[in-house]
Amino acid sequence: MNNITYITKDPILNELNNSVDKESTKKMIAFKHFNNNLNLLDDYLQSNNVSKTTNKLNNNLYTKKTQLEFSF
Repeated sequence: MNNITYITKDPILNELNNSVDKESTKKMIAFKHFNNNLNLLDDYLQSNNVSKTTNKLNNNLYTKKTQLEFSF
């Protein structure tokens, strides 16, 4: 029974967990639910034991491609 998945019905946590850009989603949630107060949102997330991780793109995920140039 190690494969148990806990489903939360909290819409704030669901919206934050399903987001791609965590920082902008936190600002939107603070605007919608906490009267645009990020400190209240942070307190709410701490009371629900949500870690402060940011979801930013890792530069190691892609490599830069050089432009191909043809000499005629």
